[in-house]
Amino acid sequence: MAVVIRVTSGPHQGQEYLIDHRQALLVGRSSQVNFPMTGDMLLSRQHFRIENQPPLCHLMDLGSTNGTKVNGLRVERVQLREGDVISAGDSQFVIHFSESSADGTPMTFCAGCSKRISMAQIPGDGASPLSARSTPARLDIWLCAECEARRARFPRTHPDYLIEEWIGGGGMGEVFRARQLSKNRPIAIKMMSSSCNIGEKASGYFRREIEVLRDLLMPGGQSHPSIVAFYELFEIDGQYQLVMEYVAGKNALEWTRSLNQPLPIASAAMIGRHLLSALEYAHSKGYVHRDIKPSNLLVFGPSHRPRVKLTDFGLAKSFDESEGFTTLTRQGDVGGSIGFISPDHIRNFRETRAPADIYSAGATLFYLLTNRYPYLGFDPRQPGSYEIILQNPPVPLRAFRPDAPEGLERVLLKALQKQPRDRWKSAQSMAEALRPFTAPSSS
Repeated sequence: MAVVIRVTSGPHQGQEYLIDHRQALLVGRSSQVNFPMTGDMLLSRQHFRIENQPPLCHLMDLGSTNGTKVNGLRVERVQLREGDVISAGDSQFVIHFSESSADGTPMTFCAGCSKRISMAQIPGDGASPLSARSTPARLDIWLCAECEARRARFPRTHPDYLIEEWIGGGGMGEVFRARQLSKNRPIAIKMMSSSCNIGEKASGYFRREIEVLRDLLMPGGQSHPSIVAFYELFEIDGQYQLVMEYVAGKNALEWTRSLNQPLPIASAAMIGRHLLSALEYAHSKGYVHRDIKPSNLLVFGPSHRPRVKLTDFGLAKSFDESEGFTTLTRQGDVGGSIGFISPDHIRNFRETRAPADIYSAGATLFYLLTNRYPYLGFDPRQPGSYEIILQNPPVPLRAFRPDAPEGLERVLLKALQKQPRDRWKSAQSMAEALRPFTAPSSS
């Protein structure tokens, strides 16, 4: 299977490149790449790469400054299909697959894997069309027999979604990476776990996350750029399924450890500013997250310019909470993760407000920078951990990171104050305090 990438607009309009079987193509402004586009000054020197590994073909953004979009959606890595439109810099490209049947039989493409399907197989021999009702945007897309078999290995979902792999899960729910076939976009589907009996409270937290993500949508249906996007909610066999943006990254703890070196100060400040921007928006909409921690931050992009998506709003609470959700947090409950919760969170989980999130953001950044909790000898698994948070002073950042600027140490110490009134007055004010440290040369 060969792939043709054709420039349809921009300074190099009309040029095209043939990507042969098992070949990679590097596109960018540099004259040294496979497909040089030196006239497009908005492209990065090495902007994106296309890898042709039949029957699959993938595009990967290479940490470009302005990003790469496929069919209007910014992507880090995505599987390409016939007719996909790539936007990068000031240029647009169209993808075409080139393959012909030996006997001249008309061919089409599998919507799941892009493999050629002989029209002689349709509608029999395993290949099957998606219903017109399920894909109003495209009525001519089909699945091959292999993709149909893959669909059968996973829980049943809406016919427009093809589950590709299990990502993770716990006692309450499971998350799957999937593809929305009609739009060719990667998505994540979160559904209640089918392997155990979910209690009423856990089910309530799942419904809470659905309601919060829907309420956090901006006018026009867009999500905040640092909050995982909500796409759709539907019910299959009495089970809620939440369709969200798929983030091709790692949680902040895994991402930091994959660097094989201490997290750079500038990178930590950028992560903090993305997180605090998300919190400022959530607080402005009347919500406190209540479970800020490294595993709830999805980080992607290059190490010198990381981007962040805040996820898991299952413990989020409205400042003016409805009666239905108030009953989820009973007297004596302490939600969240012990190593990152504030003293006020411990004292009264039900009544936590925005300062609790600011404390947790400070504790999260401290942990990412040091791989330690902000209290000397703290172990969340040991008795007395709550008392340490309530009574002990936090350790100054430079005790573990002597290379950290004194100003950054002050920012985190202010976030970790025992009394909410002594912390940063808002997430935005803390984000502004982090700004000077986002430059790699900060000292």
